[in-house]
Amino acid sequence: MNVVPSRRNAGPLLLIWLAVCTLLVFVSWDQIASGLGWGPDDQLRQVQLRDWLGGQSWFDTVQYRIGSPDSQPMHWPRLIELPLALFIVMLGPVIGTAASETAAMVAVPLIALGIAMWLVAKIAAELFPTRVALLSAALTATAVPVVAQLRPMRIDHHGWQIVLALAALWTMLRPEKRKAGLVMGAVLALWLSISLEGLPLSVAFIALLAWRWVISLDEGVRLFWTLTGFLGSSILLYLVNHGQFDPALNHCDAISPAHLIACLAGAVVILPAICFTPGAWVRFMALGLAGLVALSILYTAAPQCVGSAFGEMDPLVRDYWLVNVAEGMPVWQQSWDKNISLFGGSIIIGLGALAYMRWKRFDAIALEATGPDAVNKDKLFHLAYALIWAFIISLFVQRAAAVAAAYAVPLTGWAVDHAFRGARKIKRPERRILATVATVFLILPGPLALGIYNGISDRGDNSEERVLRAAPACGSPESLARLNALPIANIIAPFDFGAQILVQTHHDVLATSHHRNDRAMADQIRIFTLHPEMARSTLKARNIRYIVLCPDEAELQLYARKHPDGFWARLSEGKTFDWLQPVYLRDSGLLLWRVVPDFP
Repeated sequence: MNVVPSRRNAGPLLLIWLAVCTLLVFVSWDQIASGLGWGPDDQLRQVQLRDWLGGQSWFDTVQYRIGSPDSQPMHWPRLIELPLALFIVMLGPVIGTAASETAAMVAVPLIALGIAMWLVAKIAAELFPTRVALLSAALTATAVPVVAQLRPMRIDHHGWQIVLALAALWTMLRPEKRKAGLVMGAVLALWLSISLEGLPLSVAFIALLAWRWVISLDEGVRLFWTLTGFLGSSILLYLVNHGQFDPALNHCDAISPAHLIACLAGAVVILPAICFTPGAWVRFMALGLAGLVALSILYTAAPQCVGSAFGEMDPLVRDYWLVNVAEGMPVWQQSWDKNISLFGGSIIIGLGALAYMRWKRFDAIALEATGPDAVNKDKLFHLAYALIWAFIISLFVQRAAAVAAAYAVPLTGWAVDHAFRGARKIKRPERRILATVATVFLILPGPLALGIYNGISDRGDNSEERVLRAAPACGSPESLARLNALPIANIIAPFDFGAQILVQTHHDVLATSHHRNDRAMADQIRIFTLHPEMARSTLKARNIRYIVLCPDEAELQLYARKHPDGFWARLSEGKTFDWLQPVYLRDSGLLLWRVVPDFP
């Protein structure tokens, strides 16, 4: 085992982090200056944070400005808002509320990035020399999917999921089985409390421990304390987030009483079996019985949640919105250049490093470990297991590539170090220089190749593209300022634009791209796709005063293509309606109509 001496390497690691932070602040400066999160999730998190600091209860996550009067609670707990709120409360009296909010949105993701880099170094140090651990920490900044989630103004929950995924893996490598098991259980509970997206990997980790317990009793202690820590922490976190335990209140997209009761029932079976260590066949049967009991309880309490976190979603919203959320779709539905950017860095190099190590049968690899080979092989197996599972999951859900990329960084660090040291051994100067330069390609092979392709390919700057860039942006500060100047009203706007309206104006919106308000989302889809008179009835029922649109929004193009006789298709063709009044906004790219309320 080769652990980084914390004090000796704290200085270099801190300097690496500060350099990365400086670079990320520089490249993100325009977004920082806007005071706006990168996407709808970040923006709605801003709104939720402001609501809480403005007096809304910790336990009340209803977004009252969305889908009124049947607004729904968000599935996000407030836990990750705590560091943001801390910055705002401390800095607000000094620099003002707006500036302190922006400062928090810059600092908190970068602090999370620093923790992720530290965890990468710790994981790498369990297998490789100290120099590789520090190199791996630095290379975290080159993992595109990771940095995309841990850059300034990115405050949604995906960044913290990366941190917790790394923490879970690190505990798997630690030798203190009881302590590491408790910590791992708590980490997995916190991860699932933040988002159920961590469920597949959490199951993979626990399945590995369970399998080792069944076949050899090897990980019985770690499994027992992992399950104990997970169950206790999950119940505690649920009470912290909700303040009550109502078995009838279950949601499929977040940890709910049905999930906790199912886990508790399974634990009643499996924990005594671990303590009494019966024979292998009995252990196997106990494991199967625990799983069967847990699934039976879940199916009885919340049958709609078995198999999908979106089991409660309106089918119309699923067909028109969910299947078009690119980050939640498999890789074969993504563009080739996006796949290269996401998978062509640490993931492909990490998998390649594993294949190379396997080909060399480990013993020919200069791991420079201080412990026995068996220990290093076992830890390398854990890293490989986690990476392969994370990679498989990312093939089906594109945004899961961030965790796979983080797991691959220590292997990328080893590959770069191994290649560089090999290149330096080449005697002929010209070959040595060429091999050394080629080592850089291991850091970002996909993005570098994509950049070269874009640089040499003929992608002319046609007049249409120039016109689009010259037109005032729909989401520009000028456009939103003009919209904000209108009397407060209920607005219908494209899903991805709704959250920005909430952040930068005083208006309410019918729906945003957040599925808990699926009834409002379904009404919005009906408004744009149904016959104009039917759309008008829904607009009136929802008390919509303004229709605010970006003409090139993909959502609107979908409606027009599928429903050429629908309301939006007719409106986009220039059709006028007596009950709809165009409104001109100066210096704005927005299209705006006022719904005449009293038209007969």
